[in-house]
Amino acid sequence: MLATALIGFVLIWAGPAPAEIYYRIDENGAARFTNAPTTPDYRLLQPGVLPSASRLTASSIDGLIEAFAAEHSIDSALIRAVIRAESNFNHRAVSRKGAQGLMQLMPATIWRLSVGDAFDPHENIGAGVRYLRKLLDQFQGDLTLALAAYNAGENAVLRYGGVPPYQETREYVRKVLSLYRRTRGEPSRIQVASAVSRAAESPPPPPPPPPPPPTLYKAHEASGTILYSNIPPIVRVATGP
Repeated sequence: MLATALIGFVLIWAGPAPAEIYYRIDENGAARFTNAPTTPDYRLLQPGVLPSASRLTASSIDGLIEAFAAEHSIDSALIRAVIRAESNFNHRAVSRKGAQGLMQLMPATIWRLSVGDAFDPHENIGAGVRYLRKLLDQFQGDLTLALAAYNAGENAVLRYGGVPPYQETREYVRKVLSLYRRTRGEPSRIQVASAVSRAAESPPPPPPPPPPPPTLYKAHEASGTILYSNIPPIVRVATGP
């Protein structure tokens, strides 16, 4: 049933205008999401209002991921890879730097995106996906740079002109790309070079060619002396009497 609901959900949410999300709790305690409720037991899901956290399941989070992926035209597998790397799907996760929730939103990002409750999966995933979409647009679809900016901030990427030379950021980008490619059946081994290391590895430009040797002219003096000069000799033409 969930798969059927999500198919229609993706088609509608691909448009530019956000749709309302409705949910219900099924007989197994799982939250089901749709934008086109067919039974009266569906309720409108408001920001900051989520079915009881104790009843939160992987399928309900999957529903949110698929919904926001369709709304913002991002591969849902990429969103899952980011969440896996950020919080391992722990919606109560808090990092030592203060990042919160599933997509580990920093306090400044929470304020910028007007997030009411960063531990609410609906708000957290919605804001995290919006931010990721913004970064992808800012860096012309370059996934490596967008992920580096998600971890280190867009200003760091702009300052270094590429992936910042931070070990944490390089490892983060490598991990997310590996997780993402693994779900797509692609080789998961990734090498991420920072902008500084790429510059260091670039071969130096070839030296300019040496200037051509100067032209030397040989002249015989009347005294029998031979002169060499870089100035052409003056040829005197004898004139008649």
